[in-house]
Amino acid sequence: MAMTIFDTRNPAGHAGLELGLLTAGIVSSLADAHAAGVQAAEERRERRAAYQYASELAEARGRADDLGRVALRAVRHVASLEAEVRRLRLALEQRQAHIERSRGAA
Repeated sequence: MAMTIFDTRNPAGHAGLELGLLTAGIVSSLADAHAAGVQAAEERRERRAAYQYASELAEARGRADDLGRVALRAVRHVASLEAEVRRLRLALEQRQAHIERSRGAA
C-alpha cells in the first residue's frame, strides 16, 4: 500500500515531494508540447518553402517557354529579312547591269 500525506510521519515533506513530482510531470508535458509545436512550425515552414520553390520554378519554366517562342519568331523574321535583302540586292544588281548596258549602247 502506498503511503500518503495522511499516514506518514512527515506530511509536509511528503506533500512537497508529491508536488515536486507533479510539477516535474507538468513541466515535462509542457516541454514535449513545445517541442511538438516547434517541429510542426518547422514542417510548415519547409512545406511553404517547397511550395514557393515549385511555384517559382513553374513560373520560370513558363517564362522560358515564352522566351523560346519569341526567339523562334525572331529567328524566322531575321531569316525572312535576309531573304528579302538578297532579293533586293539581286534586283539592284540587275538594275545596275541594265543601266550600264543602256549607257554602253547609247
